[in-house]
Amino acid sequence: MTGNIRWNFGFAIVGFVITFLLSIQHNLLTTSLLRSLYAFVIWFVIAYVIRFILAQLLASKQSEELSSSVPDEAALGKQLDLVVPDETEELHNLLKPKSGKEEAAAASEFKPLNPPKLVKVTEQDPEQMAKAIRHLTED
Repeated sequence: MTGNIRWNFGFAIVGFVITFLLSIQHNLLTTSLLRSLYAFVIWFVIAYVIRFILAQLLASKQSEELSSSVPDEAALGKQLDLVVPDETEELHNLLKPKSGKEEAAAASEFKPLNPPKLVKVTEQDPEQMAKAIRHLTED
C-alpha cells in the first residue's frame, strides 16, 4: 500500500467535519454526530480503496519496468503495435480541383433521391370528426 493509515484518518476527519458542519444547521446534535460518524467511516473506506488502487497501479508500473529491462523469450510476441496506413495522398486528391471530364463523370453518376409522395387524406365529414372526438373524450 502507498503511504500509511494516517491518510485514511485524514480523509475521514475531513469528511466528518464537512458532514457535521452541513448537518448541524438543520438537525439535532445527536443526529448530526451520527451522520458525521457514518461519513467518517465512508470516507475512511474510500481513502483505503483509493490507496489500494494506487498501490496496484504503481506495482504494475514497477513490474513492467523490471520486465522491460530484462528481455525474456516468453514475453516475445505478446505486444502488438498497430500502425494506421498513410492516407495523405488520398486526402490531397480530394482537395485538388477536378478536371471537366471528372466532373461530368461525377455528375452522370449522381441520382437525386426520389422519396415517395405523401398521400393526402380526403376531406372528412365534420359531423363524423365531431362524433369521433366526442367518443374519444368520453370516459
